[in-house]
Amino acid sequence: MIKLNRRHVLALAGAGMALTACGQGAKTTIPKITLSKAWMRPPPGSRDTSAAYLIIQNDGGADTLVSVSSPLADEVQMHISEMKDDVMSMRREEVVPIPAHGTVIYKPGGRHLMVFGIHEGVKTGDKLTLTLTFKRAGTMTVEGVVGSGPA
Repeated sequence: MIKLNRRHVLALAGAGMALTACGQGAKTTIPKITLSKAWMRPPPGSRDTSAAYLIIQNDGGADTLVSVSSPLADEVQMHISEMKDDVMSMRREEVVPIPAHGTVIYKPGGRHLMVFGIHEGVKTGDKLTLTLTFKRAGTMTVEGVVGSGPA
């Protein structure tokens, strides 16, 4: 039989609380977001709509992408294309989960950014700026190019 006095009980309780706090800290790791390879297709003809792409790398805790904007356009929406029953469909995503220690790739045929109201005169070779807002990591900007792929 083990006998514990009040001091032992308090020490064990304190150690248990410290371990619990460490465990919770591991679950709330700060996101470490890196943005790269941003590009946008030039708008075809006289249209003012196109698609943009990039890579979001997260080397930290989970986060959520909540919005995207660009000074080249009136609006940027997050979309995903999916094949179901031999039919390709596109739907808007209000938010996009960014997994802990994961990568989200915006590419043709999958997740992409629909760019609406592209300002007149935007052409191949122009600089693209995208501003992404994350729930936890805040606002980040990435530079890219208007063209047929990342620069």
